[in-house]
Amino acid sequence: MWKNIALITLVLFLIFYVFLRKKLKKYGEELVKRSSIKAIRQFRVRVERFKLTRKKYIKFQLLKEVEIWEEMNNYAKENNITREEALDRVESYIDEILPFFNVLSYYKFGYVLAKFLLNLVYNVVIDKEYFKPITKIPKNSVVIYIMNHRSNADYLLVSYMLAEHIALSFAVGEWARIWPLEYVFKSFGSYLIRRKYRERLYHKVLEKYIQLISKNGITQGIFIEGGLSRDGRIRDTKIGLLDYILLTKKDPDFTKDLIFVPTAINYDRVLEDLNLIREIGGAEPEKRGIKKILSGLALIVKIPKVVIRNGFYYIFKGVRKYGYTSVAFGTPISLDRYIEEYCSDIFKLPRKERLAEVKKFADYVMKRVAVVIPITPVPLLSYAILKDGRNRIPEIDLIQSMTDIKNELIAKDARIVMGNDFLDLMKEKQKIEDMEDDRTMELVNFEYGVIEIEEMQKTMDLALEVLSLRKIAKKKKKEIRLNTDRMEVLEYYSNSIIHLFESF
Repeated sequence: MWKNIALITLVLFLIFYVFLRKKLKKYGEELVKRSSIKAIRQFRVRVERFKLTRKKYIKFQLLKEVEIWEEMNNYAKENNITREEALDRVESYIDEILPFFNVLSYYKFGYVLAKFLLNLVYNVVIDKEYFKPITKIPKNSVVIYIMNHRSNADYLLVSYMLAEHIALSFAVGEWARIWPLEYVFKSFGSYLIRRKYRERLYHKVLEKYIQLISKNGITQGIFIEGGLSRDGRIRDTKIGLLDYILLTKKDPDFTKDLIFVPTAINYDRVLEDLNLIREIGGAEPEKRGIKKILSGLALIVKIPKVVIRNGFYYIFKGVRKYGYTSVAFGTPISLDRYIEEYCSDIFKLPRKERLAEVKKFADYVMKRVAVVIPITPVPLLSYAILKDGRNRIPEIDLIQSMTDIKNELIAKDARIVMGNDFLDLMKEKQKIEDMEDDRTMELVNFEYGVIEIEEMQKTMDLALEVLSLRKIAKKKKKEIRLNTDRMEVLEYYSNSIIHLFESF
């Protein structure tokens, strides 16, 4: 009898467990769905439907590609393995590349974390004027943001800047292929790629995936310099990913225009700068294996250190940040118009000639990136110091030099970054503009001149605050004194804007 009661109790418990589990699962799915819709409405952001597609469907679509099967058969023959083994390899590549975008992960976790970390480390300047070019992009276009690569924080910064416009899918390199970074980036909708991995089968899978998401309107962000800048200058372009995207236009059923947005990033301090500068001094520029991963993770080691330090200063002395950072956008480039104007038969050319045209297009886009690089205080001061050439520079001389440089940059429509520290001066300038008709031109010009000097004084002070923390430069007895052992750091930041004074 007791055995029967126990058996009945167990059966009833299992039925209750299955029922409860089903109900909780349904409730959980509904809760996630409602929270996701709430996040989308809160940010008023457009999320492409294909980004929410299940991985199984995307995998199925890729395995339908004839070119993948042809390359898989070639791979099996070359490596003396069965087709089943080659297929397993293809499926492993697909699993490795494919993201699993999660709205809550992107907006409730990623955005909040990026906002907290970036604003604790930097004074992040979001100038609404910079967003005007991207607001005019036709809605039926496929958009790709092409960026210069300064830091591994670029992913956080650009995503944070664009959060109220679009959820961006990045192409992320090997440094993110470790737990938990791989899971985090994939949940943000980013796909992982192997740089400098030459196997044709892998690249065919990657090519078809990129073309699949491009055809389905996924907004992507890619870095076409092939890695972080080691000397601060914009690097030579690499065309692998860009070529895959352009080849989407070969499909006659794909009629949308591809719009490329030049996206320029700059910092008063790049957290990995010393590691990057050391590589110029003899270390291999592209480290492999565990060394490469550790090099890429310099950011992850640095940020907690800065957070703890700033937490300490916040409690006792006030936060000491690493200066300004900002992102600017150039005029979007229509691929259809570019092809029509420069190379109407690009997709009919032999591969070698086609790649040469793709390289020209990549260089064209990067030139558009270069001209909108935001000019933050440290690069401006660094350029002025190196241009002067002295190790001790009178403060008044440096302010005058910076003023002349700024005017030269403004004449070239360069983007000068001015954050909250300049609000009072900007208000004063607005007052002068409002009262301009009631004053003589001589008085107006004098007042503008005074404000201009005050702006450069503020710019110099902000830059020196960052540089003095690093014992690179300091102000003493009304002159700027340099640490000659750290001049390569000034060169690194000066190089981020030096192209604006050269023929680029």
